[in-house]
Amino acid sequence: MKRRLRSSSKADEGLVLYINDTFCEENVKRRKLEHPNPIEQAFLDDDDDDDVVDQVALMRDWKTNDLLRKKKLILVLDLDQTLIEARAIKKLTSEENYLLESEADGDQDCTSSSGGKGSLFKLEVEPPLLVKLRPFVKKFLKEANDMFEMYIYTRACRVYALKVARLLDPDGDYFLSRIITRDERPGCDKKCLDEVLGHENVVLIVDDNRNMWPKHQANLINIQKYEYFASSFWRARDDRYKSLAEKKIDESETNGPLARILDVLRRTHELFFHPKLEVDLAHRDARLALKLIRLQVLGGCVLFFSELISGPPEESHIWGMAEELGAMCTVELGPAVTHVVTVNIETEEAQWAEQKKKFLVHPTWIQAAYHSFQREPEGNFPVDTF
Repeated sequence: MKRRLRSSSKADEGLVLYINDTFCEENVKRRKLEHPNPIEQAFLDDDDDDDVVDQVALMRDWKTNDLLRKKKLILVLDLDQTLIEARAIKKLTSEENYLLESEADGDQDCTSSSGGKGSLFKLEVEPPLLVKLRPFVKKFLKEANDMFEMYIYTRACRVYALKVARLLDPDGDYFLSRIITRDERPGCDKKCLDEVLGHENVVLIVDDNRNMWPKHQANLINIQKYEYFASSFWRARDDRYKSLAEKKIDESETNGPLARILDVLRRTHELFFHPKLEVDLAHRDARLALKLIRLQVLGGCVLFFSELISGPPEESHIWGMAEELGAMCTVELGPAVTHVVTVNIETEEAQWAEQKKKFLVHPTWIQAAYHSFQREPEGNFPVDTF
C-alpha cells in the first residue's frame, strides 16, 4: 500500500506557479533534450572523432533524456548511518552481545519497536562486522525505485560496499553497477557528482553527513544519522546514555526518518513532473522543487536567537538552517517573534519568552525540523533539558 503524503496536492499548486514564474524570470539556458535524441544518432553514426564529440557529455545528455522519458530522476544514497549501521563485533558492548546469538546462516532477528526481523547480519570482512539495516529501508528502496535511478555512494571500500549492497538489494533490482566507493576516487575525502551519469538538475542526494557534499548542497537531503549501536560520542556526554540496541528498541517503521524522507522524495518527484508546469522537462530542476518544499517547513515562524555561539548569531550554522526552512530570523525582540532559540534558560530573553507566552526552544528543534522536513512539537525541545 502506498503511503499517503503529509501535504495535499492543493498545497503544491502554489509551488507549481512559483516554479513557472521562476524559470520564466531566470530564462534558464540548458541543452534542450528533444526527440529524436541527437545523442542516440551520434552513437549510431559511430563517430570516432574525439575532438568533435565529448563522449562523457553525450552519455550524460542521453541518460538524462532517457530518464526523463521514463519520468524518473536520479537518487544518490549514502550507506553508513543513512541506510545501515555497521559495527565491528569486537566493539559491541556487553549489553549488545545478545545480538550475536544468531543462527548458522549469520542472519538474526532483532527485538525492536518496529519489528526488526531479517534486519541484522554478520558480515565476513576484516574485522568481522555486524550490520543493522535501518527500519523501513527495504520499502524505501522499493518505492524509490519507481521514481528514481539509484546509486550507492560511500567513502568505504568497494568490497564492503558490494557486500552491503547485496544485503539491501539481493536480486540486483536497484543499483546494478551504480556503486561508487573510495576506490574509484582515491585521495578524495569529499563526494561529488562527477561519476553520476546525469545532469545535476535531475539528481537528489540522501546522506547523513552534509559536509561530504560541499559542491552539491542544493541537491542534498540531510537525513538524521542512524545510530543503532553504542556511541562513545554520546556516552562521553551522558553517562545515562544507552544505544537503541542496548534498549532493544529501534526507529519507527511508519514514522521514522526514512519514511519521512520518502515522502519528501515523492513530493519532489511529483513537483518536477507536475502536468501544470509550463517549463520544458529539460529546463526543470529538482533542486528548486526541493528548496520550495523545505521553505514550507517553518514558514510563518519568526525566530529570535540568543547566546548560541561566541560570534554573531546570524553567522551560525543553525541560523542558516532556519532560513532554509522558511523561518524569519532576528536578533531583536518584538511582538512578531514567535520563538526564542537559546541554550540558556536563565537569560532575560528566555524570561521574556515565558512572560509573553512565546515558544522557548533549544537549537536542536531547528535541526530536527531540518532532518524531518516537518515542524516538530516545540514541547519536545525544552531548553532546560539539554
